[in-house]
Parts: sequence; structure tokens; C-alpha cells
Amino acid sequence: MRLTVKRSVQLAMLLVCMVSLHVIYRQDNVKSEGPELHPGKFGLWNKDGDQPSGRGFRKEPVGPIQPVRQNRRKIANFHRVERSLDTHATGGAIDRTAVNSQLKKPRLLKTGIHASTLDPDSVFRKSDLKDIFISVKTTGRYHKDRMALLLETWISFVREQTYIFTDTDDSDLSKQTNGHLINTKCSSSHSRLALCCKMAVEYDTFMESNKRWFCHVDDDTYINVPQLLNLLLQYNHTDDWYLGRPSISRPIEMYDKDNEGQRIAFWFATGGAGFCISRGLALKMMPYASGGRIKTVCDKIRLPDDCTIGYIIGHLLSKRLTIVKTFHSHLEGLWMLQPMQFKNQITFSYSTYGQKLNIVNVPGYDLKNDPTRLRSIHCYLFPYIRECKQISMKRTR
Repeated sequence: MRLTVKRSVQLAMLLVCMVSLHVIYRQDNVKSEGPELHPGKFGLWNKDGDQPSGRGFRKEPVGPIQPVRQNRRKIANFHRVERSLDTHATGGAIDRTAVNSQLKKPRLLKTGIHASTLDPDSVFRKSDLKDIFISVKTTGRYHKDRMALLLETWISFVREQTYIFTDTDDSDLSKQTNGHLINTKCSSSHSRLALCCKMAVEYDTFMESNKRWFCHVDDDTYINVPQLLNLLLQYNHTDDWYLGRPSISRPIEMYDKDNEGQRIAFWFATGGAGFCISRGLALKMMPYASGGRIKTVCDKIRLPDDCTIGYIIGHLLSKRLTIVKTFHSHLEGLWMLQPMQFKNQITFSYSTYGQKLNIVNVPGYDLKNDPTRLRSIHCYLFPYIRECKQISMKRTR
């Protein structure tokens, strides 16, 4: 009886071994009949990079297993982009240029418009002068003096980036600006509606361009161009940026025109010192500013053009003003600026109050030849320019 039980156990073990060998033999035959497979990141792949038939395989790029510690969700999103490419669907080599192009494609803002209308890679490069749209607001009676002075100084550096918005046709000035003189057809007065009319044209002209930054100044403003560019390089043009300097110490307070009895407050950057708006923010302004809507808002709140811009950005869009103290207007004491500070400033201005001059105290031309001091500022900042080399840089008395 004992021998029978022992033999039964042996026979059972032998049977199990035979069955196991048979299964292994069949699997080897199946594997030898199919393509040669190699391990990949997400499954087995043949030597040609094609996905074998069967369940449990994902169509991913061929490659050896590498112990890379990455977020699995990011990896999955990357390969989801690659799987959408036509070149990958053909089973051929992956077009990495196409992959990178699709990954770098700029996102759409809520308005449905690209943050940049340039080529896809333009969003990721640094800004330069060609990305800045500089608008100068003026009027016909200042073409011969104020605009002539600006053209001889800072505009000579950025003639292609600067657009003059006026109320009068002037063929000579248009030629000097390479056709960048725009007659807004607005009134030549200094009234609130006339100023808002010009600002509306400035904004719409910027939106039609491919520029990243909208920078506005008046015709009595000098721009230190290198410092302006240095400022804008610190900010992303696809984000919401409103850069400038207020001329008052507290925000404007007024009654809300849409909610009777309620008071609102907002900051604004004074136009005399200049301000810059990123394209990302300018796109969000479109429902309130495009197509001449700035004039409508201006008439509604009964405030000047720069205040209207602040109202749209600060109140309607709830975006903050980023105060840049290196913008300067004639509404501050310009004589307090010291020459050692000039190179770091972005804008300068001037004004006259009766017999008192509010000007920058800078060495250079005498007051008779340069009453505004803008020409002297230009030569102080850029003494290597031909017309500045002969100037004796002495402190103005």
C-alpha cells in the first residue's frame, strides 16, 4: 500500500512537469513565429518600431528603458501630443520638429485670440525694440517745434517703432516718420473728448499690429530708449501688465455710473509721464476699448484719456497698475533729478508755470538754445553722437 501511494505521487509530479514543458514549448514556438520584440517604456516593440498586434500595448516611441524620474502625467501628456501627429501615424520616424512646434504653440486667451500673432516660437523669445509700439500724441500746431525736437533726439533711435497721432495732415512730417504719421480726424482742441478720440485711434492701431507692447507718450516727453527696453524685458507680454506712474498720491474716487450711490476707486498712469500696456492685457481690454469704445467710456465717466485707460484696467478689469518711478511728467518737480540718476530714468518732460521753468537740471546747451533741456538730456545720455561731441557739458545755471 505504501509503495502504491509513493508511486502515485511520483506519477503526479511527472505529469505536472510534462505539462509545464509542453506549455513552455508552445510559447517559444509562437514567439519564434512572430517579430523580434524589444522592451520599451510602455511595452514590447519590434525592431522596426512597429506596435505588435494584441491587447495591452500602447503606441509610444521606441526607446530603451531608462530610470528617469518624471511626473507620469507630464509624460502621458507629451506622448498624447506625439500620437496626434500624422508622421507618427504612418509608422515612420517621428518628426521631432513637428512635435516641438505643437508643444510650443501659444495658448488662446479667453477672447479666442492668440497672445501673439507672430510665429509660434515668438512667444518664447526675448522682446526687442521691434516688439514695441510707441505712440506719440500731438496736434498740428506742435509739428514744427515739439515734434521736430523729438525726431532729432530719441525718435531717431526708434523711427520704425514710433507712430505719431495728430489731427492735421502734414506731408513733410509724414516723410520724416516713414509714413508713420496718422491723422486721427479728431478735434485739435485739448478737450477731454478730443484726447479720448486720439487715444482710441492709438489703441486700435496698436491692436492691428503684431507688437507686444503698447507704450504711449505725449509730444513733450523724452524717452530713454535703452531703459524702456530694459524695463519691458522684465515682464511677459502675454500676461496682464499696466506699467506707469500716477501723478496723484491716492486713487481716483468717483460714483459708479452703473450702480447708483456706490463709490469706486482706481489708479491711473498719467499720460504725460508715459505708460506701457502688454498685449495680453490689451486683448482683455477689447470689449471696452476696441472700435472706438474708449470714447464711449470716456464720455460716460467724463474723465480724460489716461484716466479712462485706468478706469478700464483698474475698475472694469480689476487689474493693478504697476508703479514705475522712473517715468517722469511735468506734474512733478523735475529740477530735483540729479545727473547721476539720468541713465536709470525712462522718461523726462518739461513745463512752464508763468516765469518759472520746471525742467531737468542737466549740463549741456544753454537755455536759449535748449529751453526744454531735452536736447541736453539726449547728449548727456549719448555723448558719442556726432552732434553732441562738441558740447561742453557744464552744469546749467
